[in-house]
Amino acid sequence: MRYAFVYSALVACVSAHGVVTSITGANGVVMPGLSIADGTPRDCSSNGCGSQADTSIIRDREIASGRASPLGRTQGNGPVDAAKMINAFMGGAGAPTNNGPASSVGQEDDLSGLKGLQQRSSGESKRQLGGLLGGLLGGGAGGNGGNGAKGNGGNGGGAAGGLGGLLGGLGGGAGGNAGTKSNKPVENMVAATAGKGQAQGLPTCSDNGEVTITYRQINQDGAGPLTAKIDPSSGGTDASAFQTAQITQNVPGIVAGLSTATNTDFTVKVQMPQGMTCTGTVGNATNVCVGMVRNSTPAGPFGGSFAFVQPEKARARAIAYRLRKRFEIARPDAEAEFRAAEAAELEEEGDDEE
Repeated sequence: MRYAFVYSALVACVSAHGVVTSITGANGVVMPGLSIADGTPRDCSSNGCGSQADTSIIRDREIASGRASPLGRTQGNGPVDAAKMINAFMGGAGAPTNNGPASSVGQEDDLSGLKGLQQRSSGESKRQLGGLLGGLLGGGAGGNGGNGAKGNGGNGGGAAGGLGGLLGGLGGGAGGNAGTKSNKPVENMVAATAGKGQAQGLPTCSDNGEVTITYRQINQDGAGPLTAKIDPSSGGTDASAFQTAQITQNVPGIVAGLSTATNTDFTVKVQMPQGMTCTGTVGNATNVCVGMVRNSTPAGPFGGSFAFVQPEKARARAIAYRLRKRFEIARPDAEAEFRAAEAAELEEEGDDEE
């Protein structure tokens, strides 16, 4: 009951907005996220100004019904199509654009829950909320706050500690990933990078299979934590091809994608599943993996997607892992056989010494 109370107080009517703006390859190649559209404002955070038009709305029910692609849909351009963005990057072909507020559709966010929480600072309501959160976030002593540029919730006593811990997380600085505040009039990265992939190729993961992306939290309810999936084979067209991937550096947030950060860029790192090899053909590119991240807000999920390839070392490592696992499956008692043979050999050596 206590969890339900806090949950409803924080995220009532939330529409979380955050998007993958780019991927930075281990090879130094930087490519826009697959839903990014030039013309989208980057100096405001409301739906009315158009800043949320290229955020991916990634709902399983919409993917199943065909309203969205497996990469979701955007308010400005509908279902996300990886091939369009990859073709633009590889050969300069046209990609979708937005026209500021004219391309922003949908209902304005209701952030009243967040505002009310921040302004509640005195009287009985503060005592009750602080005491409740103190119990939820570490007992009577309160919870540990977030660390970073946006907020520091320290260890406190009782109600104040609980409230401080919560607001530290809300500040968007938890988990050592404070993010960088960033503003520019409109997005222009798609045109700026058009055709560069023809000479540079697509971004690569690292040799150990880790991918680095930039996630932009547009407004207060576009926070993390995020979850990730990677499609190694269908180019983002088959939902069943996606496999769960581990996020090794996440976006801070507390309770279903909520923090006070706005227009803030966070570096996110995603680890490919062991043994995965990129085999997809997408537009003009081959051996492509398509990744996706999203948060868990009730009104979403929301997030974005990205494309990359593997360097030779990463591919060789993945193949070696698969061969090793295949051998283990084929001979599940291989280790036991080895140990028995080793013991027999030692016993035989002992007999010879006698």
